[in-house]
Amino acid sequence: MILLALGLIGFGVGDLVRWSPERNVSAARTAVAAGAGAAAVALVAALSGMAPLSVLLAAALALALLGLWLGYDLIPGADKKPELALGLVLAVVLCLVGVSGAVDPVAGDLERWYGALAFGFTRSVSVDQFLLGVGATLFILATGNRLVRYTLAATKSPADEGEIRLRGGRLLGPMERLLVAASVVAGGFAGAGFVIAAKGLLRFRELRDVDASGPKLDSITEYFLIGTFTSVLIAAVAAVLVLAAG
Repeated sequence: MILLALGLIGFGVGDLVRWSPERNVSAARTAVAAGAGAAAVALVAALSGMAPLSVLLAAALALALLGLWLGYDLIPGADKKPELALGLVLAVVLCLVGVSGAVDPVAGDLERWYGALAFGFTRSVSVDQFLLGVGATLFILATGNRLVRYTLAATKSPADEGEIRLRGGRLLGPMERLLVAASVVAGGFAGAGFVIAAKGLLRFRELRDVDASGPKLDSITEYFLIGTFTSVLIAAVAAVLVLAAG
């Protein structure tokens, strides 16, 4: 699963560096983010005992894919085809899952460091599963936000109006995904349900204050439901992938 872990780490680091409170991110910042993601992939690959040529190949592929993913908003007319961005991430993840057994497990300095940790979980959690968990965590933070936004755009949900009416989504979303993913990994599915229910209660007052006499309430509710279900799905899939590596 090291290849999948590297892919999630690349996406996660790239999107975290790219993150900005403004939706429009400059080309320079995008390039720096892509370089940071590729550098993270190269560093982890090298520490995992991969051959130098394999490290360079992984870094080059990561740079190309991250440049396309992170710079997608800069492509003219890209806002009209958000499904292409979603398809890119899905294709990359599926390909990495498919070739997950093509390389050796994590070894080298990273394996030695992990084995020397004075934590009990290292006896039951392999270094490969731990690394995949780190990648999944990074992925669901910032990359998850962009996936939710592209999904809303693909379904023609009113993202701009929804963000105005339901503030804090860019912060609540990552927190929600982390809690749901942690609950699934720990086997506490009731905890995941509690998180979703708590978010619904939190948003109930804001939804209630929307003008119920027109179509605006329906559109904001659609934005909330699609965004929430997409966010939870991302967290659940990431958690299942981590569990599958055990």
